[in-house]
Amino acid sequence: MNKLSRVRLAAGLAICGLAVLMGCATAPAPDAPAQSPADFPSGYLGAGAPDERIFLPPPPADPSIAGRADLAIFKSTRVLAGTARWDMAAHDASVSPQDLLADFGCAFGATLTTSDTPALSRLSARTMSDAVRIVGSAKDRYQRARPFLRAKGPICIATDDLGRSGSYPSGHATVGWLYGMILAELVPDHASEVLARGRAYGESRVVCGVHYQSDVEAGRTTAAALFAALHSSQAFQTDMIAAGAELSALQAAKTGSVDPKACEAENAELFKSPW
Repeated sequence: MNKLSRVRLAAGLAICGLAVLMGCATAPAPDAPAQSPADFPSGYLGAGAPDERIFLPPPPADPSIAGRADLAIFKSTRVLAGTARWDMAAHDASVSPQDLLADFGCAFGATLTTSDTPALSRLSARTMSDAVRIVGSAKDRYQRARPFLRAKGPICIATDDLGRSGSYPSGHATVGWLYGMILAELVPDHASEVLARGRAYGESRVVCGVHYQSDVEAGRTTAAALFAALHSSQAFQTDMIAAGAELSALQAAKTGSVDPKACEAENAELFKSPW
């Protein structure tokens, strides 16, 4: 297996691990059938990752003001079924490495693929390993039931396994905001756009009906804590430089142009609140 294949496999395995923790209906298959622990990339922080027991508050109680607001938002957003925003939320449910990159294409201004961004893919895979530890720990601790188990309404994806996975915090929101912050630092000229897309990626989970708004807020908090801590790692900083050079080269080459109509349609949904 060549270096690029190892990078793509590592990225796929990291996302698969996160997919399990997030309770995805389907997890993406890696590029190779073997899933040896040796192929799973190590995180940058290991035991030095932020402790969610300290920085992350518990989810709001159902009878509290925040708890009632969470349920009200779930109910009010069921009217979005069948709309363009609903379709975006359904697409955002995928956590495959390629789909995650593609989601930020319009914001970046060019199509992003795993084959064109091996350094960024490796960076993402390693940060996901750190995220898995934090998100999984919190989900196991709180075991918050998802909103569709409390109230009826359409859901944008299959819920076969979601009911067995804790709702708090949202793993997707963690991923979306973490990706947004990483790309905002790597391509500051597109920082506002990629952060907006990262925000919407988390909101898609509420639109989809599989998370509460407070789950999404907790995901962003988790991502912010992790992103800050990652900068203490020299390996992370080195990989950020490599990924930045990779993206700069893509911008200079002006290849992989995005579909203007598709981006216009995405932006029409991106810059308005779904509730």
